[in-house]
Amino acid sequence: MSLLSVPDRFTVQRRSERRRINVRVQYRRKVVRMGANVLDLSVEGLRLSGAERLPVGETVWVTLPGIEPRRATVIWCQDFTAGCAFTDPLHPAVFDAIVARAQR
Repeated sequence: MSLLSVPDRFTVQRRSERRRINVRVQYRRKVVRMGANVLDLSVEGLRLSGAERLPVGETVWVTLPGIEPRRATVIWCQDFTAGCAFTDPLHPAVFDAIVARAQR
């Protein structure tokens, strides 16, 4: 198993606060649009759980609640859960609004 497929490797390397949420989202890879759950979120990225295994290095566009689709790269994947890094980090106020909305 590659180190890139093991999420624990990145647990100690996080650059920003990660909040546990459970939000249903849509994401798109190439021309395929799928539904998934965001299990946790930070300004730098998210953990996505869906119905398919996402290839490491794949670009996805994730539609989070209340904002335009965000481009992210799959950093690791284990079974049907993937860690994705945003190309452009979320603004802290946008991050706070998404987390607040998820906790309602």
